Amino acid sequence: MQIEIKTLDTGSAGTAELPDEIFGQKPRADVMARVVHWQQAKRRAGTHKVKGMGEVQGTTKKPYKQKGTGNARQGSLRAPQYRTGGVVHGPVVRDHG
Repeated sequence: MQIEIKTLDTGSAGTAELPDEIFGQKPRADVMARVVHWQQAKRRAGTHKVKGMGEVQGTTKKPYKQKGTGNARQGSLRAPQYRTGGVVHGPVVRDHG
């Protein structure tokens, strides 16, 4: 397989002979996809994290009594529906290797 060698200013710098056993193969989409996924996984840091219900500050006491207030049942101010509550199914530190 003959290829033309180009310079940085798009001029010709000659030709080179490449072996057909290596460079004459058709590219495989599955191998290229695995390499791209591997490169993207290596680029990720994996250091992102949010706090869950057990890690946020706050009391575990019931905010108000169960019945008679007209509000829905609540068990803790750490619950995710509160502004100061934890996050459900958020990102955690992991190794993407």
